[in-house]
Amino acid sequence: MTITSLNNALTGLKAAQSAINTLSNNIANAATEGYTRKILPQSTLLSESGIGLGAQIGEIIRKVDTTLIRDLLTQTSATEAANVREGLLSRITGFHGSSDQEVSLASQLSKLNDSFNTLSAAADDPVVLSGTLAQAQKTAASFNDLGQLMTKLRNDAQNDLTQAVNDVNDALEKIAELNVKINAFSSAGKSIASYEDQRDMALQEVAKRIDINYYRAENNQIVVLTKQGQTLADQKANPIIFHPTPLGTSSSYGNGGAASLEIEVSPAIPPVDITRENLGGSIGALVELRDVTLVRYQAQVDELAQKTARRFADQGLALYTDADGNVPDNVAPPAPVDYTGFAATMQVNEDIVNDISLLRRGTNGETVQAGSTEIIDRVIDFAFGQYQYQQGIGTLDISAGTIFAAAGLQQESQYIATADITDFNPLTDNPDIPAGGQFQLDFGAGPFVVTVNAADTATDLVNNINAAAGGAGTARLNGLGQLVLEANADIAINDVSMGAAGMTALGLTPGVTAAENPSFTVQVGQRSPVTINIDPADTQADLLASLNAVSGLSASLGAGGELVMETIDPITGANTGALKVIDGLGSPLAAMGVTISSVAHEAFRTQNLGIDGDVETQISGVTTLEDFGRSMVSFHAEEHADAVRSSEDETVFYNTLNERNQNESGVDIDQELSELIKFQTAYTAATQMIRSADELFDDLLSAFR
Repeated sequence: MTITSLNNALTGLKAAQSAINTLSNNIANAATEGYTRKILPQSTLLSESGIGLGAQIGEIIRKVDTTLIRDLLTQTSATEAANVREGLLSRITGFHGSSDQEVSLASQLSKLNDSFNTLSAAADDPVVLSGTLAQAQKTAASFNDLGQLMTKLRNDAQNDLTQAVNDVNDALEKIAELNVKINAFSSAGKSIASYEDQRDMALQEVAKRIDINYYRAENNQIVVLTKQGQTLADQKANPIIFHPTPLGTSSSYGNGGAASLEIEVSPAIPPVDITRENLGGSIGALVELRDVTLVRYQAQVDELAQKTARRFADQGLALYTDADGNVPDNVAPPAPVDYTGFAATMQVNEDIVNDISLLRRGTNGETVQAGSTEIIDRVIDFAFGQYQYQQGIGTLDISAGTIFAAAGLQQESQYIATADITDFNPLTDNPDIPAGGQFQLDFGAGPFVVTVNAADTATDLVNNINAAAGGAGTARLNGLGQLVLEANADIAINDVSMGAAGMTALGLTPGVTAAENPSFTVQVGQRSPVTINIDPADTQADLLASLNAVSGLSASLGAGGELVMETIDPITGANTGALKVIDGLGSPLAAMGVTISSVAHEAFRTQNLGIDGDVETQISGVTTLEDFGRSMVSFHAEEHADAVRSSEDETVFYNTLNERNQNESGVDIDQELSELIKFQTAYTAATQMIRSADELFDDLLSAFR
């Protein structure tokens, strides 16, 4: 019995000592990163008959929640990705500045618009011309800076990506090495707790950079995989291969200019490309920024740059060109554009820099009168406006026969008398107008005689003329009381018996007023108005010839035979500028249904952009340069704001999970001290049992002496 007690005391003493050592180690490492609370399993050793034979201790294990660790690793990836995205996008919003700073590209375009408005009021002022040129150069510099920033940020993202891949590969190698050790220690029945802590820290390093899964294999080893199931590490690391080269505006993953990410499985198996997979972590965020977000932003600023240069050139002022002096043309979708990277290199036309007067005169060589603001006004109204030019379009088919027949036109003549005949009532109150006096009219249907009776008023005279004309012509009184004669043929007036004084009193002069053809006036921009007459025998060919002879005007027939008039640059043939039409005698424009409308610019491209033709700007519904600029800046600001919110939300969730994990697996000093006191008490009790056993042995030996 004494021997059993002594054995129990000795094993208890050893168990207490081991527990105290474990607790002391916990306390000493409470602040050590990655350290988890260690537990020493203890149990009672029993004989076959159930008699206690002392305490039995196992290998040290960790107190962890494996499910919580998995959740924390996943959240680590999400938090790191959000932080990386927010950090990079903040540099773009920093470039744009706040709205009150007015330094963004959108603000520069607004200032350029203002400078042309100022120039319109002082077109030949050298100071104002210089100010406009300076603002044009500032705007070009803003385009350059933003375009170059996108390339710089893509290279910065790629540099960070290189470091992240190196860190992942180091951590994967560490996991593989620890798997080997854990396998060996587990097989030997030794504690693997400290190695598991190190492996969890390595897993944390991997999770920061790429979202992972893992599962437990034999002897507590783990197999680490991407979310898509590609093996990254077991007892061997499968490194991520990444060999980047510097990026330019024409570098993309699609054309091989941006390096891919691949997993090296074995020398006998080709590497697996994982670039386009949803990788998560900082690597996933950096790949998305390099290949998607920043490429989209570059496409946005390139689209605005090209449309700015093109819309100015369409109005006769090639303000912006590439290094070779060319203005990129519009490209109809879905064909890929050829102006990727234009924003980074666009410049003010060297011809304008060398001859500042071209800001007023234009760059196409067209004749512009001294002091004219035609080019400037076209820039203000159309380059900065919603529309490229104006056109007149009719609704009547005039393709067959004469215009007269198609539109129901007629020649017209009008004679306006010179006297106010409403002053006398009756007319014969005028001493120069004799009662019964007569004069002769002919409206083209034959002459007829008009008699002024003694009681006739001015209204009676009008009625008498209309009755005698039989519809061949008409008479009326205008607002000045004057007699107005109108017909669709020559108007002939002859005196019968009124006498010269009587005819003068009526405001009539004998003679013939020839009928005139229908007409209308067209004016292109600030050019002189031109009157177009339509003869009775004119066909659509004659009308088109007259219209096409007007400088800056192009006339044709539409698909339905209707008249189409467009403004056109006489040098380049591009549609440009304002068109004004004024109906004249016979209202031929109204008869042909011609109205003026504005033609929209070539729309901003939203799809098939970028060097691979697969980029969408996600900016739609805007028509003007300034609107696109503002929308682009707002787009960047909103995406950054979303990134800020995401970073904050993911960080809060990460902190919550991390706190739970610390509470679950971390070291609580108070708890450890409490446990330490308990095991110190057990240690003391075990020593007392040994002392008691020693005394019993002494008594037993004394009994035999």
